[in-house]
Amino acid sequence: MTSTGAAHPPRLLTNGTIHSPSEPYADAMLVEDGLIAWVGSDETAAERKDADLVIQDLDRALVAPAFVGWVDLDAAEHAAEHAAGDAAADAAPGTAGVGSWGTRIAAALDAAAALGCGAVRLNIELPVPALSEAEVAQELLNTAFRAAAEHRVRAYPVLTLTGLAESGVADRLDAVRAAAELLRTVDAILGRPAALQLPAEDVLEQLLSIRLAAALAQRQLILRMSQNITPATMVAALVDSTGEMRAKRQSPPGGLPTVLHGFDSASREEWESLLNTGVQVVLRGRGHLATALSVGVPVSAVAEAGQSPWAAVSAHVHHESDPVSVRAGFNAQTRGAYRSLPESSGTPATSAQLDPGARATYAIWEVDSLAVQTPDSRTAAWSTDVRARTPLLPYLDGATLPTLISTVIDGVEVTHPVARSGAGAQA
Repeated sequence: MTSTGAAHPPRLLTNGTIHSPSEPYADAMLVEDGLIAWVGSDETAAERKDADLVIQDLDRALVAPAFVGWVDLDAAEHAAEHAAGDAAADAAPGTAGVGSWGTRIAAALDAAAALGCGAVRLNIELPVPALSEAEVAQELLNTAFRAAAEHRVRAYPVLTLTGLAESGVADRLDAVRAAAELLRTVDAILGRPAALQLPAEDVLEQLLSIRLAAALAQRQLILRMSQNITPATMVAALVDSTGEMRAKRQSPPGGLPTVLHGFDSASREEWESLLNTGVQVVLRGRGHLATALSVGVPVSAVAEAGQSPWAAVSAHVHHESDPVSVRAGFNAQTRGAYRSLPESSGTPATSAQLDPGARATYAIWEVDSLAVQTPDSRTAAWSTDVRARTPLLPYLDGATLPTLISTVIDGVEVTHPVARSGAGAQA
């Protein structure tokens, strides 16, 4: 969905906490034409007298950038259900089309928005044998991503090939090339480059050839980790293949670096080795985020399926051996995550910061308390020192989490707001 919500009247959010680095103590924000027009104080906001202005009383709620999530859908599972549905329709006319592929996509994106996500990596898993029927596979992908293009949640397409382990070496490369060809249409549908994800264990022995094929196809390669591969083995393979690619003067396209999905390691040395490969990492659930950040590896995080993003932040904050601040955990699923997403322009669609001129994509949360919470017991966890100019975030005690009130994308509310006493909107 490319609309910025220009058809909607300007909205002034007041009496809240706006998480904005440029105005860390802001309690009001103006949204106009799908963009953030202004951030500041309630006192200044009260001076606005626009006739068409909608005023929304936040009742001290927190407004923060929306999270980036990850959605997985299995095309083979859908195909099986579709076949069963066709058989049922033959027996009971009028039931065809129930639970369509497009409907499942929309429902999955609705669920992501209900968790406070404004963007997701939308991953469709396709078994290698399906590539033998290219037209059918293409239509399946087109249907899925057309449905995603019509949704407000910003979807970044990913195609995962499964079953590569059952193919021969040459067949694996052919499958990668065929999949990359299918994604050309997907690029055009969503207006941003689709990524190709492969199970790392299926391609480890020919990682160089796979990475070269992805680079030649101008396609971002995502390697999905599993418990069958040790972090040390994965790192060694990436270091070796990166060295050989550089020797051949063939590297991943600019803005489309190789991504390790689900990687984690307690070893600082392994993170340091990754730093020299240019690979980005997406932590799934809890991981050694503090070590990765201290080394300088480009790292983002995503919650487990169906889990609140705040649960993942809390897990990183309360990691027994590698804790981070709430701010670092939050940024890994917002600012860092947006930076990791591929754009056709090569630059992020949003900075994931609530600053004037940015897309008005945010979530509103009911919170018990706000603080600048650090992992160091020697630092005041409840610090609100105005000299620090650090915007506040929820205090996470390891038990309670913020409650979503609503998710707004490009200035348009995409979830039904939770009713709260004292909060509301008025013209």
